[in-house]
Amino acid sequence: MKHENESKSIELTAVRNLLQVSGEESTYLEKLNSSELTNLKHQILQSVQDGQKEIFGTIAKVSKYMPNFLNAKVSQDILGPQITANLSYFLPPKEAIGIASHFPSRFFADVVEHLVPEKISEMIALTPFPQMRDAVQELVKRGNFFVIGSLIDYTPLPSVDKIARGIADPAHLIQITYFCRDKERVLALFREFGTEKIFEVIRAGLREELFSMMQSIYQYADEMLLTLTENSIREKDPSLLGRYGELIGKRL
Repeated sequence: MKHENESKSIELTAVRNLLQVSGEESTYLEKLNSSELTNLKHQILQSVQDGQKEIFGTIAKVSKYMPNFLNAKVSQDILGPQITANLSYFLPPKEAIGIASHFPSRFFADVVEHLVPEKISEMIALTPFPQMRDAVQELVKRGNFFVIGSLIDYTPLPSVDKIARGIADPAHLIQITYFCRDKERVLALFREFGTEKIFEVIRAGLREELFSMMQSIYQYADEMLLTLTENSIREKDPSLLGRYGELIGKRL
């Protein structure tokens, strides 16, 4: 049930992000389960792509004859982020990244907010680290942790490691990790951060407003991370052991 609730929360956020609607505007979506929300997400995306296939296909063909910097300018000044995002599905990954390399960080983040990461996994993997780092920093400022978490699932691990170490606020790390689908992958990196960082994050995660997210994340923690976390708490602030025990469902 916990996994279903987590999956539903992520898919619900994904559909709202795709439709660009708030929670208040889309309460009707809460009646659907995670599988239904996933199907709805793919149907919306397919409908958008099929409905504009001819137009996007034509633009994609024309873009091949224009230099990347000019395509980037047209994207920013004329097409806008949503059309640019939809157009990227019709471009070869290397070509799309070549154009995106000329985007200012804010516009690149605008485009990323309209993308469905699982549809552009190769493009994400090819994105240079500095560009991905700058986009993440911009999205953190906007509080769009869902988009960052979705990107992290398809970002090469060395880049994920550097991005995570560059995020100072542990609350931000928790919210990003919650929206990652492959939490075990992220936690394997987190384990290598050392007891100081682990304690900072778990201390933040034990706060009431982040507790449920942290609990969902730590369902995927292995014994090594659980032990490292417990040891860091015993060393830094033993008064938190009871709360940590509640988080992992174990009496300490």
